[in-house]
Amino acid sequence: MRVRFYRKSLAWGTAFLLLASALAGCNEDSSPGSAAGEPAASANMNESGLPIVKTPITLKVWTPMSPNASQFITDYGQNEVYQELEKRTGIHIQFIHPAQGQEKEAFNLMIASGELPDIITGAGRYVGGEEKGVRDGVFEDLTPYLQKYAPDYYKLVTSDAETKREVTTDDGKFPAFYMIKPDQDAPFRRIMFREDMLQSVSMDVPKTIDEYEKFFKAIKDSKGIAPYIPVTNGLEEQFMGPYGIIPGFYLKDAKTVAFGQAQPQFKEYLALMNKWYKEGYINKDFAGLKATQTQALFDSGKAATLVEAVVGSYNRGKQLKQNYVSAPYPRLKAGEQIHYQPKTWPLAGNGQETVIATSSKYKTEAIRWLNYAYTQEGAMLYNYGIEGKTYTMVDGKPKYTDYILNHPKYGTENANYILRVHFAPKLAFSDIANPNLAKSPDSAAIRQKWADDPNADSALQLPPIRLTSEENDKRSKIMTEVDTYSDEMVLKFILGAEPLSNFDNYVSQLKKLGLDEAVSISQAAYDRYENKK
Repeated sequence: MRVRFYRKSLAWGTAFLLLASALAGCNEDSSPGSAAGEPAASANMNESGLPIVKTPITLKVWTPMSPNASQFITDYGQNEVYQELEKRTGIHIQFIHPAQGQEKEAFNLMIASGELPDIITGAGRYVGGEEKGVRDGVFEDLTPYLQKYAPDYYKLVTSDAETKREVTTDDGKFPAFYMIKPDQDAPFRRIMFREDMLQSVSMDVPKTIDEYEKFFKAIKDSKGIAPYIPVTNGLEEQFMGPYGIIPGFYLKDAKTVAFGQAQPQFKEYLALMNKWYKEGYINKDFAGLKATQTQALFDSGKAATLVEAVVGSYNRGKQLKQNYVSAPYPRLKAGEQIHYQPKTWPLAGNGQETVIATSSKYKTEAIRWLNYAYTQEGAMLYNYGIEGKTYTMVDGKPKYTDYILNHPKYGTENANYILRVHFAPKLAFSDIANPNLAKSPDSAAIRQKWADDPNADSALQLPPIRLTSEENDKRSKIMTEVDTYSDEMVLKFILGAEPLSNFDNYVSQLKKLGLDEAVSISQAAYDRYENKK
C-alpha cells in the first residue's frame, strides 16, 4: 500500500537547492524547438534572463481580488510586488478583477464573449475544468512550452512522480500553472479546548474517544453545559477519521475509492454522535448555528470544545485574555496509526490554476512571466515581498520588518495581500513565510504543536483526480441528489429523529440514487491518475 504522507521531501533548504539548480539551467535551451504558433514577438525576448522583454509589453490578467486587498487598493497593479515585477521583467500587467461574489458569473461571461485576456487565474471555473478548456481550444496546451520557457516550474513539478501526477492530465499534458507548496503546513484546523475548562476538571487534552467522553461528562456534570459544538452538517472529519473514513469520496485502501457516508464504519460514527447528543454532550442547536454564534458560545464559556482554525482560535482567545489549546487527532486506541490527516494538493481549493488563452499574442512571454514565481529570486519576492522593505536577511534567513508586521494603514493581515503575494500560481513557502505567524511566535508554536505525529498519515485522502466532461456532468447530477438525501439523514440519525436500525435502508436509498455509479466514475478517474507515467 502506497501511503500518502505529507510531502516533506522538498523542505525549505532542499527546495532552495532545487530552485538554484533550476535557475542555473534557465540559460539552456532544452526544448527541441519552438512550439507551433509562437508569435514573432518572442524575438524580443532576452533568453539569458531578465528583463523578459527588451521592448515593454502589456499582458492582461484576469484574477479575482482578495477582499483583504480591496479595502485599500482598487487593483493588484497597486500591490508593491507586482510593481517590482514590472521593473524586473519589463512586462506591465493590466489586471482584470471580477466583482467580489460574482466571480463565477463574470468568468462565464468572459468565456462566452470570446474576448479573453492573456492569462486567466482560477481557470478551474471552466465547465469541465481547465483540462476541458485546453481540449476545447480555449486555453493553450502548455506541454510544448514548459521545458524551454518555464524550466523552473517544469523542474519543480517533475521532481517527483506524485507531484507530476497532480499537475498533469490523464494523458500527461500540462494544462496550467499551479500553486506548489513542497513543504506543507501543519494542519490548519484542529479540535480546540478552553484551557480553563480542562483545568476545572483536572484533565489533560483528550487523545482517545474514551477520554473525550470522560471530559464531556465531567464538564456537563460540573458546569451544566453541553461542552461540544460540532460542524453544522454533523460530518466532523476529526471524529470520523478514527473509524477509518472521511466525508465524501476517499481511498478505502491504496486502490479502492469509496464514499464515506455509506460505509459500515459510518454507522459507528453516527452511533457515537447520537450517544453524545442524548447524553447532552452536544449543543442541541448545533445544526442551526453560524460560525460567529459558535465562537461566541465557546468564548463565553457556554461550550468547551469545537473544531476551528488553530491560529485564529488561539489569537481570539488571547484578545479575550483566555487560553485556547489544540488537540492531536483523536484515536480509538492511544498511539494507533491513523490515516485521515489532511493533505494539501496543488489543485485543492485555492483557485490558483492559471492558464494562457490560445488567442494571446504573447504566449511565450506570459509563460516566462509566470515561471518567474518558481525561481529562487521570484519565489522570495512573491512570498516575502521586497528585500530591504518588507524583509531583511539575518543570518541567512529572511526576517520581516515593521513595514509589514506593523503597517500603520493595512495591518498585518491585509498587508499579506498588498505588500506580498499571498495567493498566486507560485512556489509557495510554508507557514514560515506568513507574517501573521512571524509576528506571533506563540501562534506559530500552537500551529506546529502535534504536527510531527509519526503515527499519522494522509492515506485516506483522494488525490486530485480529473473527470472527463461527461463524467463530471453525470457524477454531479447523481451527487446533488445523494448529498441532499445523505445530509438530511445524517442530522436525523444524530438527533435521534431516525433510528440507526434504519441505516441499511439509508444506504440502499443512496444506491438507488446512483451512488454506485458515482463511485465507479471516481474509481475510473483514480485508476487513470495512478497509471500516469
